[in-house]
Amino acid sequence: MALPPVVVEIVGYLLLFFLVFGMSASLDVNAMVHQLKNSKAIVLGLCGQFVLLPFLGFVSAKAFQLDNAMGMSLLVVTSSPGGSYSNWWCSLFNADLALSVTMTAISTIVAIVMLPLNLVVYTPLVFSGNSIDVVEILDFGALITSLVVVISAICLGIYSGTK
Repeated sequence: MALPPVVVEIVGYLLLFFLVFGMSASLDVNAMVHQLKNSKAIVLGLCGQFVLLPFLGFVSAKAFQLDNAMGMSLLVVTSSPGGSYSNWWCSLFNADLALSVTMTAISTIVAIVMLPLNLVVYTPLVFSGNSIDVVEILDFGALITSLVVVISAICLGIYSGTK
């Protein structure tokens, strides 16, 4: 028996929240504040995430002549922000968790503008002749919900880690 889609969605958001919360609670606040001042790393990460990756997604969709569903999926994935899974890998391999969590927070906020912008720019170039209204396709409710989940998990995790 399959679970109702709303249950799967809620469980997904809860898992995301607890993953980000756990990583954030183990953070040294001073290290995160230090990373916020590391503008070179932040700018490089944002350029890679919202300029290079979407461009590579566009080139791949065009080069492999992907159909609408596959091409849009690739463009959405390559235009989306980095996520909590990177935080887990950083924690697992003792990498710079403070930088990873900082980038997750910043890229999640920036994605509100950059995800639709990248899709509006690249969709017509990939699907010339096929009319796809990106703004209609995007689920802004899910995008905002993810933003709230990630940012609240980071804030609550950092708060609980300092207590």
